[in-house]
Amino acid sequence: MKSFQQNLLIALAFALCALCVWQWHFQTVERGWLADRNQDIAARDTKIQGYTNSLDKMNQQISRMDQTIAGLNDNLNQTLKTNSDFIIQQKREIARLGASNDTLFSDVAQYTNALATLQSNLSSAYDGIKTQNTNLELLAADRDKWYKMYTNTVSQYNGLVGQYTNIVDRLNKLQAAPTNAPPK
Repeated sequence: MKSFQQNLLIALAFALCALCVWQWHFQTVERGWLADRNQDIAARDTKIQGYTNSLDKMNQQISRMDQTIAGLNDNLNQTLKTNSDFIIQQKREIARLGASNDTLFSDVAQYTNALATLQSNLSSAYDGIKTQNTNLELLAADRDKWYKMYTNTVSQYNGLVGQYTNIVDRLNKLQAAPTNAPPK
């Protein structure tokens, strides 16, 4: 009986160790996944910064182009009286710059859409992380509950074994003690 209980205790201890190793492995895999995810997010942030810098440069170019257009308009007004061919050429230049401006505005719209998509992806990723954290907390609570049940069971069996040992000791003492009672 005692050997069985010891073997049972050893088996349960190994099972608990195996559970700890499995949980450690699972958490290691998760940490690796989170590190990869953080690297992806950092790369995206770097790309977004590059796009932001590009937009700033484009905005500077647009403001320079606007200044150029304003200067061209002044020159156009001065030379309008003398050269009609020059006026036509300047109108073509203005039209080309306007098309370039429209292209830049469409690029801004695409960047805005990409930014909105990135924000939605980030929020869904954060929601997934919150769900995983909740699941981990539930798993830890479950593990603690089973550990308490295991500890209580072991304590009960230890108490029963102690009572059994006391009874056996008393029985052995009673059998070993000489009896003074007269035979019947």
